[in-house]
Amino acid sequence: MKPDHREGDDVPAWLLDQDYNELSFHVSQAFFPRTGAWNDLRKALKGDDDDSVWDHLAGPMSAPFEAGEHGQVAVKVIDDRGNELIVIRKLE
Repeated sequence: MKPDHREGDDVPAWLLDQDYNELSFHVSQAFFPRTGAWNDLRKALKGDDDDSVWDHLAGPMSAPFEAGEHGQVAVKVIDDRGNELIVIRKLE
């Protein structure tokens, strides 16, 4: 089977644990690039908001963060079938 590579803005969801402890995945940031749900939520809230906030939640780039006490980060990507892939990286 050939792997399917996708860009960050073409996945249903990706999640970030900015201080991964190797025991459990704690969602620090969540992103849902390929959904129109953000527009529905914005309408339902009926508030004044900044477009950049919603663009960020639907984007491929996390907000800046500092390394936690465990010194590693984990990113979980969820594909169209609900499969999860997790990548763990040590932080300097």
